[in-house]
Amino acid sequence: MENGPDTERKQEELTWLENLQRNSWEPEVIISGITLAFLFVFPAKIYEFCAYINQEIGVGYLFSLLLVFYLTAIISVFKIFFVVHLCLRFFWTGLLGLSYAFPEGVINEKLFKMAQNYNYQKPEKMVLRMEKICSMTFAFPLSLVITVLVVTLYLGLLVSLYVWFDLTYLTVYLIFMTSILILSLGQLSKKRSKLKTWYSQTIISSIGAIYQSNLGKWFAVFYSFFIFILAFPIISSDVKDFSLFANERNLNEFELEWPSKNQIFQDQHDPSKRFSRVFIPSEEIDEDFLKIGIARFEGDRKILEDMNSKYQTSIDTLNWHQLKETADLHRIYIDDSLVAVKNWKKFRMPETDQRIYQGIVDISSFKDGVHQVRVEKILLIYGFTDNEPELRYRENWSKFSFIKK
Repeated sequence: MENGPDTERKQEELTWLENLQRNSWEPEVIISGITLAFLFVFPAKIYEFCAYINQEIGVGYLFSLLLVFYLTAIISVFKIFFVVHLCLRFFWTGLLGLSYAFPEGVINEKLFKMAQNYNYQKPEKMVLRMEKICSMTFAFPLSLVITVLVVTLYLGLLVSLYVWFDLTYLTVYLIFMTSILILSLGQLSKKRSKLKTWYSQTIISSIGAIYQSNLGKWFAVFYSFFIFILAFPIISSDVKDFSLFANERNLNEFELEWPSKNQIFQDQHDPSKRFSRVFIPSEEIDEDFLKIGIARFEGDRKILEDMNSKYQTSIDTLNWHQLKETADLHRIYIDDSLVAVKNWKKFRMPETDQRIYQGIVDISSFKDGVHQVRVEKILLIYGFTDNEPELRYRENWSKFSFIKK
């Protein structure tokens, strides 16, 4: 008699769980749809965030590039996961309808003679099998979520330490690789530890163990690799033109030959996105004055201070003007003629709050037609192993054409 209530409660719990399992497709489809809608918007936010920390915080292009690739890769992989899941659910729905329309399945006697002597699957078996595949596909990303979250937070901590303490790239790299090595050795070690015991009891570890023991040890590895291959074109598309935010380098040959108009002409630019380098109001100018805007990089502030204290002789050798603002690190040519920008004004763009310098160039003496703008820049490159700077001159930091009417 004492075991009666416990037995009934356990039976009720099992019945409740079975009902949830049978109806799991409903929350799966809803969650996949909502998550996909969010994931397709998020890459643009990642792109802008990485451009922001590069320009406004001074994290530097290398770290910004690693972050944009890492975060975009994670988002793209999850996109593929949920797209595959919805496609499988679409197939499952078709099988479900087929099992309702033809519950008996194949009637062998009514087939062509060549197809009669075979055993065909019953509709309900196909539905149940596809149901398991769909649920398995939906649950797989759970094994990655917390791991990705922990790694992301750790990378954010490293970037913060790099900015706050002005560390070298080598120092941050060594910290990251040392921590990965320690973690890897700990996982590969056969010695039982309290940390391993605790981790084995977590949801993430249990999910991974379920997949390994039921589908094969290498299934998760190859499946994840396959999804990443499928996601690679999406990653490439989402990080397109991020190289323009590399303050330290010239434009490459492709960027010089095929410039991005949306990064040069303000009337063709999305106002919710940041400018990468130099921009003007439009491709066609019908005034005697040309407004030129230059994106401000926080890292230039340190460069300006070091240049004025250590590299005055080198600046004089290049016949460069006096350096008062970070905008003075730039020199502007139109049709290979040096033009003067007397006063750079500081502004913030309305939607992105991006800090820019804006100057006015007198073009009244230029004839109507196509003219080429070329912007040079001097800066300092800080070493990977130390923070000792080296002066660099960038002849084609920005280059584009406009039409004077």
